[in-house]
Amino acid sequence: MAKKGGRNRMKRLSAPKLWDLERKKKRFTFKPTPGPHSIAKSYPLGVILRDLVGLVKTAGELRYVVNAGKVLVDGRVRRTPSFPVGLFDVVTIPSENLSLRLVPSPRGLIPSKIAKEEAEKKLCAVSSKVIVRGGRLRYGFHDGRSMAGEGLDLKPGDAVLMQLPDQRVLSEVRLAKESLALVVSGERAGEVGRVLEVKKGTITRERMVKISLPGGEAEIPSRLVFPVGIDKPAITVSISR
Repeated sequence: MAKKGGRNRMKRLSAPKLWDLERKKKRFTFKPTPGPHSIAKSYPLGVILRDLVGLVKTAGELRYVVNAGKVLVDGRVRRTPSFPVGLFDVVTIPSENLSLRLVPSPRGLIPSKIAKEEAEKKLCAVSSKVIVRGGRLRYGFHDGRSMAGEGLDLKPGDAVLMQLPDQRVLSEVRLAKESLALVVSGERAGEVGRVLEVKKGTITRERMVKISLPGGEAEIPSRLVFPVGIDKPAITVSISR
């Protein structure tokens, strides 16, 4: 007996709670395919273009635009409406002269318009640091990409400013005292503040970051904090419609 393939759609009511989506207007929506981001931390490309931005009105129009190679994610053509797009990913539609970056807010990830020049840059947080065969160092980042560690001295939680799509490192941004950091999840998501202290974690307590935010000081788990610059954010990190 033939095996049943995976579904390429999901019910809107069962979509992750952070999706800024009208759940009762229609029954189904796109289901993200396996990729650089998890379902809970990403949007399908089709949902961004149709439901959030309104670039197209129907699934048919969407498939035509995507299949024609008119949509880029992080500088590369993506032809799958279900491709997962996550934090700080850049969606570009050259024919519309439109570039969008997904930035955090208390409602979840929101597409924010950015300048064409900025669409070629992206902040990537270090999620892993491992030694591979041959004793070489390799870094993994929050968006699934990885690169050799020669010439870099980073720790998990630090970030790099990359040139897209060739992954050339432009600068390093450390999660340390006096750096600027962005809260990426929770009630204060989208707020930028100055890091006052990074408290080491233990076996039973995770690493915490003491940060000065517009609403006052707060201690936030380091996994919810993203370093974005020193004097000012290296890229657009707030909502701009």
